[in-house]
Amino acid sequence: MASTVRAGLIGCGSLSLIGILPQLAEPDAKERLELVAVCDVNETRARETAERFGIPDAYADAQELIDREDIDLVLVITPIEYHYPLAMDALRAGKHVYVQKTMATTYAEAKEMVDTARERGLTLVAAPGQMLAPAMSAMKELVDSGALGDIYWAWGSTGGWYHDEPTRRGEGALGAVDPSWYYRAAGGPLRDVTVYMLHSLTGVLGPAQRVTAMSGIRNPVRQWRDKTIPVEVDDNSVLLLDFGGATYAMAGGHASRTGQLVQWGAMGIYGSGGAIETLEIEPLSGHPTRLSISADKGAAERAGLALMEDGTYATTTWLPYVTETHARIPEPHVYADILHAVDCIERGEAPLVSGEHGAHVVEIIEKGYLAARTGVAQELESRF
Repeated sequence: MASTVRAGLIGCGSLSLIGILPQLAEPDAKERLELVAVCDVNETRARETAERFGIPDAYADAQELIDREDIDLVLVITPIEYHYPLAMDALRAGKHVYVQKTMATTYAEAKEMVDTARERGLTLVAAPGQMLAPAMSAMKELVDSGALGDIYWAWGSTGGWYHDEPTRRGEGALGAVDPSWYYRAAGGPLRDVTVYMLHSLTGVLGPAQRVTAMSGIRNPVRQWRDKTIPVEVDDNSVLLLDFGGATYAMAGGHASRTGQLVQWGAMGIYGSGGAIETLEIEPLSGHPTRLSISADKGAAERAGLALMEDGTYATTTWLPYVTETHARIPEPHVYADILHAVDCIERGEAPLVSGEHGAHVVEIIEKGYLAARTGVAQELESRF
């Protein structure tokens, strides 16, 4: 492998255009990761993306990109339904893989991806890397240290599920990106946004053991320009997770708007001896930056948080790899995930943003839908 990890990106939609490619175009990113090719089923979009970001090659056929011998890492940034087949093709070709959330639509698919990467000695990083965030690691330390006492319950919400990005309001291949896939059966708030909260809750509290749910379609039709889009996936869901020992958590995914009390990505954790509630969420990353904490004296500071004049606590560091420049570009958390993959490849280390964690969340979502349909709580087999 060359000193710089060489990568190919599959999927030149909104996430890539707005966040990932501008992040990877920064000079410090190029020192770590050389993006040599992009691919999109829309050949014009692939070509124009390569031209805009100075990437040498563009493809309409993903297999052509995967087959290149000079590519070490494949970035899978497509609609969710294509994550599994493309990631598996890349793993079978001996490539390391970074896959966007959720990593697959079924636990069987996700487990196969994990098993294949392990068998072949390849790095598999499955977004989102919530536990890379300082606030998340601080919350986990507070819980693990017993500073909150026995944990009774937690909650988290990701409302505001709608897609009106600038890439959907313009013209041409890069300005009129169709959002229809979000409303197909493999899309929906649980897989698209609640996945963040499920990674956060399980990252802090550990693997869940059971899930039950209520879920349904509140708005059966969406409109994009002059196109009417039937909604095939639930757009309003509430999951109840059982962590064992009478510890529970609630997670929601909704197409409703958010508010001041419950922001996108807000969460709370409540124990017999203390509690954590998020007060401010950084908008570009969706990670908490200011928290209300009642806990053992000094515990929050020991977890890396700073006491503010108003009695709240703030994070003192930003995401790994993210400079002030990267913090001003959308999706800095995705950039951190990708650089984490680069580090793991170069060092031969197991990722914190692991396929095993991603597969556990996939199983929660899959069995959450099953629980909602049947009215029966579902046992979870996966752990991480």
